[in-house]
Amino acid sequence: MLLGAALLSGLLAAPAPALAAAPAAVKVAQVKASPARQSGACPATVGFSAVVTAKGAGAVRYRWVRGDGSRSAVRSLRVSGPRKVVVRDRQTFDRSTSGWQAVEILGRKGLSAKARFSVACPGPVVVRDDHHPLPARPGKPLTAAASVTADPPSYEGACPTTVRFTGTIQVSRTPADVRYQWVDSATGEGPVQVLSFAANGPRSRQVVLPMGVGSSGSGWKAIRLITPGQHSTRAAYEVTCTSTPPTSPPPTSPPPTSPPPTTPPAQKPQPSIAALTPGDYAGECLEPVAYQATGRIALPAGPAAKVTYWWILDGSKWQQQVLDFAASDRPRTQDVTASWSLDRTGAGRHTLGLMTEGGPAEPVTRAFGFTCTDQPGDAKLTFRYLLTPVFHGVCDGSYGLRADGLVMTDREAEVKYRLVVDGKPGPIRSEVLRPGIKSKIGDFWYGSARSSGTGVVRLEVLNHNRPFMQEPYTWECRDKDPAPGTVKIVELRPDAYYGDCVDAPYVTAHGTFTAAPGTEITYRWVADGNPTASYTHKVGESGILEVQAAYWDRPERKDGTVVLEVLNHDKPSMRAVYPVTCR
Repeated sequence: MLLGAALLSGLLAAPAPALAAAPAAVKVAQVKASPARQSGACPATVGFSAVVTAKGAGAVRYRWVRGDGSRSAVRSLRVSGPRKVVVRDRQTFDRSTSGWQAVEILGRKGLSAKARFSVACPGPVVVRDDHHPLPARPGKPLTAAASVTADPPSYEGACPTTVRFTGTIQVSRTPADVRYQWVDSATGEGPVQVLSFAANGPRSRQVVLPMGVGSSGSGWKAIRLITPGQHSTRAAYEVTCTSTPPTSPPPTSPPPTSPPPTTPPAQKPQPSIAALTPGDYAGECLEPVAYQATGRIALPAGPAAKVTYWWILDGSKWQQQVLDFAASDRPRTQDVTASWSLDRTGAGRHTLGLMTEGGPAEPVTRAFGFTCTDQPGDAKLTFRYLLTPVFHGVCDGSYGLRADGLVMTDREAEVKYRLVVDGKPGPIRSEVLRPGIKSKIGDFWYGSARSSGTGVVRLEVLNHNRPFMQEPYTWECRDKDPAPGTVKIVELRPDAYYGDCVDAPYVTAHGTFTAAPGTEITYRWVADGNPTASYTHKVGESGILEVQAAYWDRPERKDGTVVLEVLNHDKPSMRAVYPVTCR
């Protein structure tokens, strides 16, 4: 599971007073993962980089797209003439996995080349927290460990509200200075901070990050340690607002004109806005666009103090909170965050502010623009069928599933679509379709159940005449085979067909093997009793080999069977039934 999220470095520009047009020419090259393959103790971090070359004048807006369906926050760089910039991303994993990442330039069709990677973890990850203290190691190199909790992890009610993230950082000795940063699922890695541990003092300290939330959403935060040590796992949260507009936080009464100071004059708090994502925005608005801001409250050295702060959006006070600063002989800082969303009704220029009691008389501000550029089309789209997964295998809490639909169009059109799995919408994808050509659109997701069951997947087009198909999918959980064996089949996933059956149903199947790296596996597929030719592949360093059968048709238009057979080693096999339903 991902612990880290997008670090998109490379000359990020501050919001401009007005939106600039995109440069005339943008290219992405040298997309790399480093290291592309690694094996050893986890968590393990993979870095990604790409070279963006642009000519012209304006802003290049880009993001990283990942093979698991997630996307990074949108970032931008300013161009005035020819420019070449290296953009970066980093992901941290606590389990064996493989996948890819690519760069998407907003306003351009398609993705860059894919940087593929694999991570092999030989054993379970041991995550230290308050109940598993880090052993003391006086006189030896410093190591640290972190854990994070969200309070509340799930909220439903009036908004805006606040989710507080409490991080616990432990050290192996004192004195110590630990460098760390908060990592957010939407905005990536925050600024590096330093936490000091006094000599002969406690080896564990807590840091608190309040986040004001103004609209429904979900995500996670974690702590990444710059100092050598164990990163935290993710602290997930979900907010469902039942009485707030989707566009912006509701206004409240303005702060008092002369608020009583909460800190002595010598400890005047200084607010600043460190980051605003996505900043200036010009793009599609098929669903509300999520915004997140990170602020910082600085306080000079001195006794313990309480500091009241609040955000201001377009002149409306929002999310007043109180920070506790411990006594210190060093200057102190705490980060604060806020999130909200904007839809079409929020088009125009906006101003975000951050203010403290006892601080400057005027708030610090950041201006940004919001423009919706997508326009509904009038192509007529028609679904012919939908393929949903029929999973058989080990339910380890994270197994890949996919759904695809065949769609026809009466004219060339750019189609925006997404999957909605068990009521939860996935990311929006786009594809250019041409008339007279049968085109497949779809996406994948990860299943998290650990016992067998069924669900519903909906493939919906968000523009043009907005067609959709909704059908069930299933998963059958099987226990891990305890018997020793060179090769094991841990997953078989054929497609279930739901469609008009005008043409013979056209389906496929996927399978997954586990074996020692370097093992050569010879296998074949048997579809409806018809064996295919055999294939031989070598297992990579991850110890996992994924295979797919060629598509085959089902003229009988009824349920069929597929078998995956290993022809060498101890010859395991797995069989599954795939449903065919004609509507």
